[in-house]
Amino acid sequence: MLLRVGTRRSPLALAQTNFIIGLIKEIRPEIEFEICSIATVADKDRVSEFHQFGMVGVFTTEHEGQLLRGEVDFVVHSLKDLPTSLQDGLTLAAVPKREDPRDVLCGATLKGLKQGARVGTGSLRRRSQILNLRPDAMVVPIRGNVGPRLAKIEGEDGLDAVILAQAGLSRLGLGEATTEVLDPQRFPYAVGQGALGVEARAQDTHILEVLQAIECRQTRAEVDAEREMMHALGAGCSLPVGAFCSWKDDRLVLQAQITSLDGQQQVVAVEERPGESAKELGLAAAETLKARGGEKILHGSYREFTGQFRMPRA
Repeated sequence: MLLRVGTRRSPLALAQTNFIIGLIKEIRPEIEFEICSIATVADKDRVSEFHQFGMVGVFTTEHEGQLLRGEVDFVVHSLKDLPTSLQDGLTLAAVPKREDPRDVLCGATLKGLKQGARVGTGSLRRRSQILNLRPDAMVVPIRGNVGPRLAKIEGEDGLDAVILAQAGLSRLGLGEATTEVLDPQRFPYAVGQGALGVEARAQDTHILEVLQAIECRQTRAEVDAEREMMHALGAGCSLPVGAFCSWKDDRLVLQAQITSLDGQQQVVAVEERPGESAKELGLAAAETLKARGGEKILHGSYREFTGQFRMPRA
C-alpha cells in the first residue's frame, strides 16, 4: 500500500509529518509513503500578521482541497491551525500523543526581562497574555519559521525575547533554546497546541483504520474539550483564547482564559468532567467564559484589528 501525505514545506511541518509516518510504520511496516508538500496562503505571504488574513485555516485550506480532489490520502496538521469546523466529507481521523503544549520564552525569563523589553510573537493570544503579566513590555509582531524567529534575539531586530511553543522546539531538536517554560495556569497555551491532527476523507474506511491505530485517547479527550470550547465561543485560532488541560485520575480539568489585547481585562473558567465527556466539558467552559464577559472581550479584540464587527469561522 502506498499512502500520499499532504504537508506544508516548513522544517517543522516536515518533521511532524515524518513523525506520523514513523508511528504508522511501527504498526504497519509494509506501508510506503509519498510526501506531497505545498505552500499555503500564509506561507506565501510572510509580511501580513496572522489576524490580517481575515480568516482561520490559513495553514490548512489548500490541504483540505488536496484531500477533496483526491491528490493525497491524508494530511498532517499542527492541530492548533485546524479549524474546529472541517469541510464536508473530511474528518479528524487521528490525534497521536501530545508533545509538551506549553509556551516558552527564549532569550530571557519573565522576571528577567528588562523594563520595556522587546518581545516578539505573531500571536494575538501571546501578545495579550504577555502584556497581562508584563504590561511594560513592547510586543513586536514576527512571522516565519522557528529558526529565523530565534535569530531575531539580539540580532538586527534587537529583540530581547521571543515566545514560542515548546513542542515545536522539541520536534526540531532545539529544546536548548528555551530560557523559561511558562506556567500554563498563568499563560495557557493555544487550543490544540502541541498536538498533531491527521485529517482524511470520511469515506476512506481502509485509510481511517490505519490512522486510528496511532490515536491517543487521552490527547483526543483534551483537544476535543479545547476545540469544542473554541467552537462554542465562535473564536478562530487567531483570537486571544488560551487553554490548559490536566487530569485528576479519570477526570479532565479544563482551564480556559480570554484576555483583552492590551492585557488589562481577563476572564478565566475552570471546569471538570469525566474524560469521556470532553465535549460537554468544552461547552461548559465556554458558557462560563461568556457569563463572565469573555465574549465581549473577543468581539472588542476582533474589532480593534479589523475595524468591523465580524467574528471569523471557528
